[in-house]
Amino acid sequence: MRSVPLPSRRIRGRRPQSNRGRPRHAALALALAAAAASGCAPLVDPQQAADEERSVVPAPVEAGGELVIGLESEPDMLDPTLASTLVGRQVFASMCEKLYDTDADLDIVPQLAAGPPEISADGRSVTIPLREGVRFNDGTAFDAAAVKTSLDRHRELPGSVRSTELDAVESVAVVDDHTVRLELSRPYAPLAAVLADRAGMIMSPAQLDELGEDFGRHPVCVGPFRFAERVAQDRIVLEKSDDYYAADEVMPDRLVYRAIPDDTIRLANLRSGQLDVMTEVGPDDVATVSNESGLELLNQPSVQYMGISVNIGNADGVGEPAGPVEGALAEDDRLREAFALSLDRETINEVVFSGLYQPACGPIPPSSAYATERTQECPPFDPDRARELVERSGAETPVPVELMIPNDPINLRLGQVVQAMAGEAGFAVRLRPTEFATSIDAARAGDFETYVSGWSGRPDPDGNIAQFYLTGGAQNYSGFSTEETDDLIRAAAAETDPERRTERYADLVPRLRDFNSVIYLYRNRVYVAHGAGVAGVTVYPDGIVRVRSAGHVASEQGGE
Repeated sequence: MRSVPLPSRRIRGRRPQSNRGRPRHAALALALAAAAASGCAPLVDPQQAADEERSVVPAPVEAGGELVIGLESEPDMLDPTLASTLVGRQVFASMCEKLYDTDADLDIVPQLAAGPPEISADGRSVTIPLREGVRFNDGTAFDAAAVKTSLDRHRELPGSVRSTELDAVESVAVVDDHTVRLELSRPYAPLAAVLADRAGMIMSPAQLDELGEDFGRHPVCVGPFRFAERVAQDRIVLEKSDDYYAADEVMPDRLVYRAIPDDTIRLANLRSGQLDVMTEVGPDDVATVSNESGLELLNQPSVQYMGISVNIGNADGVGEPAGPVEGALAEDDRLREAFALSLDRETINEVVFSGLYQPACGPIPPSSAYATERTQECPPFDPDRARELVERSGAETPVPVELMIPNDPINLRLGQVVQAMAGEAGFAVRLRPTEFATSIDAARAGDFETYVSGWSGRPDPDGNIAQFYLTGGAQNYSGFSTEETDDLIRAAAAETDPERRTERYADLVPRLRDFNSVIYLYRNRVYVAHGAGVAGVTVYPDGIVRVRSAGHVASEQGGE
């Protein structure tokens, strides 16, 4: 793929933050007040919320029964090769195991693999031992040939969202029934972390043969639950698998996932008992839920982020050569910088999220071993500089900008605040509320100017960078493309010495941030709630809700 050169003007040095904490003009003040008024819960001290971390409520639970789980949106296709949403990962976690997994500390641990990968001295050959005696949920054998089939599909299927993640893999070979060997084009430090997500999910070859590209219609993997049915916009049903290698550790007989995008309605369903578990407790409700009799709140830090993708070269869709696109922000990097400088992340957190999240300033979370002062540095809130850049661009003001945004209440509130802040710098932001799955399709097609979107985050920095910035990256919605940054991204991923790798990211991240193809806004915390009659639901900083050992509290413990 060819690279499209971006404007050669160097980004100016950062100025000290100014005008923080109080909007300058009455119009902005009124807009922020209106956005704040749409939430009714009292503010909660973010530090207090952080001090109350809880990943699970332990208690004996009864085997059997059903858990109904409320999701914040409708999952995309249930095909590990083609899926791209966090909400889909919630469902996959119960039915599609991976070669590796992450634990409570975000360390990589074996799951379908029998041990850690064995890496050759030159870093280009990786051997993975596999569990024995494992069967898919259709009763067929899990073996090295099945692993090769899935990894090759992830790498080669047209439209694969995993192709960037496995770009370094040149071939997969079956060594014996319980061993595979991956030959790499270059050393690739993130490989085990990549195989701890959808790129490491292994699908039944028999079901792939039968359904092919329609695998997501009835997925079959190794997992504690097997797929039973999906009714669009209503429910996804999973049933306990008798073929699972640890079936005696699985407590529920049945899981029902329901998509309820409105936080308030989802919480009302939890209170009424129509849901047993809900993901994504809204920030307006955290204080109430944390003190409400009959409900339990789980609270974890997160590797997630949300930001605004700016379409600067996605003319013909993700994976196609980058090309010119229309729009003021695409055509002038000074306007992208001005737009970024107009946004006060601290105020966004306070007004939209009751102070419960934290500003995000780059792709590497503060909890990462690779986080440094340079990767965590926030661009300043500098409306004076923003107005100056708009004026110097020569653009007619107000500069029109369309912002595609998911159409749930919290994101709409976020859009209103962005609209007000950018308006002070000379932008006229028009909101384009869009159903979540539809917005992803539009982003992939390049049918947007700017787009509020997020990433559930990965423990390894490459998982938060490569897909979004490499030329042809599977989630490079912005169409960003330069040969220099491609080389730097690959060099950082190939570095196996942690200290030198940290230095590479300290150099890379500020370069990426200055292009403003992604304008980072905030980093979520993970808030999940369930009824007091439920226990064993577990959530880690990866944001995935684990329910294999969850259930209704045993009657002798006071459950119903």
